[in-house]
Amino acid sequence: MKKLFAAFAAFVTVLSAVSCRPDGRGADSWSALLSESDRLAAGQDWEQATEYALKALSAPDLTDGGKSFCLSRLAALDIITWRDAQGWEHALEAERLARAAGTDTLIAAALLQKARLQLCGAITEGEAQDKEALETLQEALGYASGSPSLKADILLQTSQAYIGLNRFSDPIDKEIYAKAGEAIDEAVASSKDPAFPSRALPYWMRWYRQGGNWKDGIECCKKVLEGLSDEDYLMQSQCWNNLVMLYAQAGDVDSSASAHQQYVYAIEHYMQKKADSRLQEMETRYETSLKELKLARMSIVLVALIILAVALIIMMVISQAYIRRIVASDRGKEQLLRLISKDLASPRAGERAVPDKETIRARCSELLGEEDGIMADDIASYINNLAEERSRRVKELGLTAREIEVIRLSAEGLSAAGIADRLHVSVYTIKNHKQNIYTKMDVRSNAEMLRIANELGIV
Repeated sequence: MKKLFAAFAAFVTVLSAVSCRPDGRGADSWSALLSESDRLAAGQDWEQATEYALKALSAPDLTDGGKSFCLSRLAALDIITWRDAQGWEHALEAERLARAAGTDTLIAAALLQKARLQLCGAITEGEAQDKEALETLQEALGYASGSPSLKADILLQTSQAYIGLNRFSDPIDKEIYAKAGEAIDEAVASSKDPAFPSRALPYWMRWYRQGGNWKDGIECCKKVLEGLSDEDYLMQSQCWNNLVMLYAQAGDVDSSASAHQQYVYAIEHYMQKKADSRLQEMETRYETSLKELKLARMSIVLVALIILAVALIIMMVISQAYIRRIVASDRGKEQLLRLISKDLASPRAGERAVPDKETIRARCSELLGEEDGIMADDIASYINNLAEERSRRVKELGLTAREIEVIRLSAEGLSAAGIADRLHVSVYTIKNHKQNIYTKMDVRSNAEMLRIANELGIV
């Protein structure tokens, strides 16, 4: 019972400690992670809430003050998840950092978690240390003046410390008992939250039970049950457990037995809910691992495809470079052809367009030297073949000598008027020649005409 109540108290702290957030609820990454932890804690998903609180501790923008706040929150979650010894370490470290930062609300929050763990017996791993917890809580009150909600939480825990002092007293100490009730009253009066009185009901419930006030205690338990959601089996179990003892005090055996059945029902559902949550978490992790494996395989395939694509691109680049080299070689030969004699392979209408091969070879040998006879033969053969091919293609086009002359003058950049002036004819005649050239060469512009003329060696 003690552990369950401490767990509930810690849960209340997780929800209420937001009021003392040191960063003013900024959009920093650590505070965003801690907000997600709060949301998960509100749904009683303790493990996930703890995981996000741990992530907040590793955030790159975390300050010492923020770390103290995260550790206090983590200590509260440790109580819920029965990790008291670990929670004690978190609470001590939170207190150390808070004192170093000199922030009162952080010190109060750390001391509050420390006191709750003292009430759980986290230090001795046995009996609760009620006196030590009361001293810690009284110190915490001195730092909580700036946060009404934090002060209210500390006062609620103070009531639990007083109740703990009377745990084994028979009869109970009336003065200590009265102080426990006064602490709850002061907590309700201190809080500015309209919903706080309903949060204080579980503390009244335990107080009534210890004082033997079974009538008010039963009514308090019923009010708590009315305000709970159907899924809050943890708090339901605490209420039914208290009702078992309160009905027993009242001598109502049947109601006590019925309350015990409800208590067992709530505990079973709470444990089933935890088991389902754990199973869902395992299934989620399994699905995540499958997705990661699938992504890894896809990454391997993608990398292989990228490598293949890169290899193909390299091959294409090499191939294009080789082709460009061949083309450049051909262009070099063609340029050499023009250097030797433009007229050797430039067809002229009405004249013998192709000189004989010996004439071409002799000219090549003259330029290259007699010692390069093999190269001269090769170049001569190339020039001869090129000249024959150009002559054949020019003949197929059926261009006249005048049309060839018009093409060559156009290549010099002359306009139709400039060509007409050079040839002493009208502009109309030149335009007519160009139209005939376009038709024979199957082109539509001057640029296309000059490109083909260049290929044929006309220009």
